[in-house]
Amino acid sequence: MNQIQKTLSSSPTSLVVHHRPHLAMLAVGATLLAACSSRVPARVVTVNDHQVEIATAGAGGAATVVFEAGLGEDWTHWDEVAGQVALHARVFAYSRPGFGASDPPTTPRDPKQIVEELRALLASQGYAPPYVVVGHSIGGAYMELFAKSHPDEVVGAVLVDPRHRDFLSTCEAANIDGCGIPESTLATQSAAVIAEYHAFAMASDQIHAAGTFGSYPVRVLTATNHPGVSPAWETLWETILASLAAEAADGKQIVVQGAGHHIQLDRPDVVVQSILGMLPSQ
Repeated sequence: MNQIQKTLSSSPTSLVVHHRPHLAMLAVGATLLAACSSRVPARVVTVNDHQVEIATAGAGGAATVVFEAGLGEDWTHWDEVAGQVALHARVFAYSRPGFGASDPPTTPRDPKQIVEELRALLASQGYAPPYVVVGHSIGGAYMELFAKSHPDEVVGAVLVDPRHRDFLSTCEAANIDGCGIPESTLATQSAAVIAEYHAFAMASDQIHAAGTFGSYPVRVLTATNHPGVSPAWETLWETILASLAAEAADGKQIVVQGAGHHIQLDRPDVVVQSILGMLPSQ
C-alpha cells in the first residue's frame, strides 16, 4: 500500500547555496560542501576514448548503490551520503559528461541515452546488477527511467526531490510562475546544461514508454523549502511527487520538513536511512 510519511526535522543546515527557484529545482550551478576532503575517493577512467570521473567505495554486499546527480552538478553532492552507505555496501557515483572532471558530451543528452551510458559505464568498471538506484532532481527522473526500463537489474529506487517528468507542462497549464528556466538564463549556462535541459522534453514519452516500476521499493523524498516559489508551486511539487510514489506497488513519499532541494546535504540521514532500508540481505 502506498503511504506518505512525514519526517519532522530540525532546521536544515546551511550547506546549500540557494539559487533562483527555476535554477534550484534543476540543481543548476555550484553547491558548497562543508567538508574540504572527500569521504569517497574519486578517479578518472577512460571509457570508449572518453574520460569519466567516478567515485567508488565499499565492499561486499548483495547490491551496488548507484548515484545520479542533478543538472549541472558533479558527483560530489553525494559524498557524505555515499560515504555512510559505503560502510554497508558498494557505492558508485560519477559525473556525467560535461560536469566535474568528465569530458564534454559527444552524444545526445536525452534521458534514455544517459541511462544507457550509465549502464555501459557500470559494466565497464565491473559493477554488475543488482542496483539500488539513487537520483537527485533531474537525476531522479533519469533513475526513474533506469528503474522502469530495467526492472530486473534494480532492487530499489530512492528519488531525492526529483524533477517529475510532467512537472513543467502541468505547472504551465496551471498558470503558475517559475515553472522552468527562462531561455535568457539558460543561455548563460554550459553547453552540457543546455543540452540536458532541452533534451529533458523527451523524458515524459521515454518514461511512459518504459512501463511501470517493478516490485522493488520506491521512496520519493520531497523537500518543503524551495525559496522564492509560490505556495501554488510548492503544493504542485509535493502533489505531483506523491503521484510518482503512488505509481509503485511499494511506493512511499517521504516529506522532509524544512529541507531544501538538496535533501542529501540538508538531511543526509534521511537519504541514508532510505537507501539502507532497501539493501537486500547478504
